[in-house]
Amino acid sequence: MKIERDSKAREIERAAKALDTIEANVAVLDHQGFIITTNKSWRDFANKNPLVDGSHAQKVSIGSSYLDVCLETSGPTSESAILAYEGIKAVLGGKKKEFCLEYPCHSPNQRRWFSMKVKPLPRSKPREVVVIHANITEQRLAEMESLSKQKELSAALAQLQTFATEINRTLMIEQPFPSTESEMSLQAIQPQRTHQSDAALLQSLSNRELEVLMGIVRGERNAATATRLDLSKKSISTYRSRVLEKLKADGDAQLIGFAARMGLK
Repeated sequence: MKIERDSKAREIERAAKALDTIEANVAVLDHQGFIITTNKSWRDFANKNPLVDGSHAQKVSIGSSYLDVCLETSGPTSESAILAYEGIKAVLGGKKKEFCLEYPCHSPNQRRWFSMKVKPLPRSKPREVVVIHANITEQRLAEMESLSKQKELSAALAQLQTFATEINRTLMIEQPFPSTESEMSLQAIQPQRTHQSDAALLQSLSNRELEVLMGIVRGERNAATATRLDLSKKSISTYRSRVLEKLKADGDAQLIGFAARMGLK
């Protein structure tokens, strides 16, 4: 019996040391959502991020209910905390194989984002889960910077398109007046025909294709549009190809120009 206890103790010690080598914040919860072990990164994060009164967050230490922590969270992160609570419950109850969540966790002097992953502990009965929090701030800031640059580029393209349209209008004004009544009638109906043609092209788009077009106009990346519409990036690429084909456009600049002519924002 003593040998079995010693063997179990060594096994637990080895597992604890293995957890401490992981840079992400890791905790193991029992079937009721109570914390039964944490790694060094988890403990260090709790120590470096005290509560408003300066005390350390005891509710995220061993023996505490992590589910209660999620329910009691208030402020800007409360919505994410409720999603985390529901996700953990779903994995503990066997309703989900795993749960993932990305959420903001800003400090007083730093903007931060984390990803949370919850997975069941293999061969645990009753079911226990591993909760992993990883810092994805650098990735998120890079995505935001890229999106901002794309929006700036799209705005510049739209301005160029507007400028080109104004030049064309100026050139048309400077052209000699038509000499015959038939020429006057032809020039009068040409803009109307063009507008009717554009309107017909616009009506050919499905609701989903129109949503993708508006994402392009706003300068969204495919990934951002996919997230907004709850679709895959591959699906967005397919819809984008259809929009280009239906509107007879060669690229985003022409799509933005088309949207400007139609008054789409």
